[in-house]
Amino acid sequence: MHYRKMLYATKAVLAGLLLSVPVQAERLPGSDGIGAEQNPAIIAQFGGKIGNQTLADYVDRIGRSLIASTEESQDRWTFTVLDSPVVNAFALPGGYVYVTRGLLAIANNEAELAGVLGHEIGHVTLHHGEDRIRRNNRAGIGVVIGTILGGVIGGKDGASDAVQLGVRLAGGYLARHSQTEEIEADNIGVRLLVQAGYNPFAAADFLEQLAAKEELERKVAGDQYNPNVVDFFASHPATGKRTRLAAEAAQRIAVSTGKGRLNEVEYLAEIDGLVYGDTAKEGFIRGLTFSHPEMRITITLPPGFILQNSPQQVSAVSKSGARFIMKGDTRWIGAMDRYIASRWSQAIMREVPASNLRDVRNLEIHGIDAAMALMDVTTVDGPRIAQLVALRLGDSTIRLVGLTTKSDGATRNALNSALQSFRRLTDQEIRDLQVYRLRVVTVRPGDTVEGLARTMPLTGMQAAQFRAMNGYRANADMRPGDLVKIVE
Repeated sequence: MHYRKMLYATKAVLAGLLLSVPVQAERLPGSDGIGAEQNPAIIAQFGGKIGNQTLADYVDRIGRSLIASTEESQDRWTFTVLDSPVVNAFALPGGYVYVTRGLLAIANNEAELAGVLGHEIGHVTLHHGEDRIRRNNRAGIGVVIGTILGGVIGGKDGASDAVQLGVRLAGGYLARHSQTEEIEADNIGVRLLVQAGYNPFAAADFLEQLAAKEELERKVAGDQYNPNVVDFFASHPATGKRTRLAAEAAQRIAVSTGKGRLNEVEYLAEIDGLVYGDTAKEGFIRGLTFSHPEMRITITLPPGFILQNSPQQVSAVSKSGARFIMKGDTRWIGAMDRYIASRWSQAIMREVPASNLRDVRNLEIHGIDAAMALMDVTTVDGPRIAQLVALRLGDSTIRLVGLTTKSDGATRNALNSALQSFRRLTDQEIRDLQVYRLRVVTVRPGDTVEGLARTMPLTGMQAAQFRAMNGYRANADMRPGDLVKIVE
């Protein structure tokens, strides 16, 4: 939205040069069927398609405008907006491209969104999905569809624990190639931006948005974030490096083509009123508290955790590496301690190395029939103590898990208190839980970042959250007439 000066000047000898296209991986026979087969499962996993058909059609038009500048057939491509608050985008073989509602909320103009779509188109046209399947097979971990979901983000928003496990088992072999693929896809995305008439710097601007968002989340959790440090096993390159490379590529192109359009006003008009964050059907995260009005339940985690919601589970991670997971199961008839001993613990042992189930006991948690226990498990991060809590809730069983290292007794005690904070919501609390929405407003004389931020119902570092969602850096300020996003 707020165009920053690019610091990556290059010589004019590169004028007229677009981006070199990487050598494409060979297409796997039948690979296009992977996308068609997995598409329904992906849509279900990410909360379904967005209900706003006007917005869905808008995203589809942008995607097809990018395809129009290539030799690809329009009929092959499907662009889907997923009704998920997580910030991500990914693609499957066969031309299936997905962006989430959460990603639309942090983009600041049409060109930034086009850069994301172009990046994912690059993954498909370069057959990166097929290449990753081959590498998975060679690494001996089978065809895991999740490893194809190498989106813009990666990390906690882009990969499940199972996928991270697979990458780690492959000893970093997959990760190094994935980093190369991500940069290749960035290059394709920038090239498509130019060919469609968009500003080539938008791709770098959006990557900078991602870095700001991630940095803010780490700060809220009490951690520091360096976008230039790469985890050896990360499936995506550090955002700082990708931003720099994308900006350098854009600068080379801009020497001969100019800046192109951003379409900021048009984009903001499309996302005005967009649901921000969670919906009632999946439950709401408000700071450290998760509440589900339809299930009438709530739980609060200790400071230092970042909560994440999905249709399958609620999860959280702390800067110390402690984890929390909440999932549902079918109804259990009988004592809850027997549920843990004869059903849940047995299922855990079939999935991961686990032993020494102990301290199993029945109890009531705020009037809810429950049981709890401890168990030793081995995760991809090493040995952990699992705190297990099972609660009977109507026709369902709720599973709560806390994972800590054996030496981290303080976090374990804090998690134990959090697990026992699980309770039913009151009628008034349910009435008070409402969805947040993005609103686009015009900055007036006298408006300040701090003043507008205070109007938002967000918890923790409101001014920083306002800056992050609008692309204002710490040393930048608003000007009268600017269009900005707020949450209400």
